[in-house]
Amino acid sequence: MESLNELIGLAQSILDAGFDLQAFLTWREFAFLCLLGLLGPVHYYTKSFVRFTHRPDEHGLLAGEGLLVAAREEIKKAAGAAHHNAGVTLSSSPHGFVPWMLRPKRWLPLLELRIARRSNMLSDVK
Repeated sequence: MESLNELIGLAQSILDAGFDLQAFLTWREFAFLCLLGLLGPVHYYTKSFVRFTHRPDEHGLLAGEGLLVAAREEIKKAAGAAHHNAGVTLSSSPHGFVPWMLRPKRWLPLLELRIARRSNMLSDVK
């Protein structure tokens, strides 16, 4: 959570100091890695961050900062909800939120993924 706060503050300081392309590119890389570790590669905020920050300008920086703020609020909400549901948490974290990188994952064989993708493509055609 602290890394999100630091990245949000850094985005604001990049804007305040006048937009610097190299600072933006470095910030974007660290922010993406942070979202990836916390929320995972297929989360809406992670995917949107990539889409909205592809333009290296002030608009991309503002959009990225906004997504970091939204992610921080979602994590706070998840932690608060788990705290209110005494004893009914899905994680062993005292905060109720487990970063995506630490969650158990079920890796599917490649053949199974291809079959699922093919069936999704067929259902889209109908």
